[in-house]
Amino acid sequence: MASSPSTNERNAPVTATVPEAVKAGAFWAAVLLPFCVLALLVLGIETFAEYTLFVALVAANIVALILGHGYGTESAAGR
Repeated sequence: MASSPSTNERNAPVTATVPEAVKAGAFWAAVLLPFCVLALLVLGIETFAEYTLFVALVAANIVALILGHGYGTESAAGR
């Protein structure tokens, strides 16, 4: 039986193995990147370079959402 792609060998969530500083940076990147995407959409996507930038920003936002998902939950759980 294959393991879930969201867990590692020890059945711990993948985001549990990410350092807290990386989670914090990814969390705030996930907060701020949509504003960059929105600005690009407002200005218009007219060239291939702008389209490539748009796709890269959306992909970076998805990665940031995954890596930063658990940020702040550890400190709240210990209260």
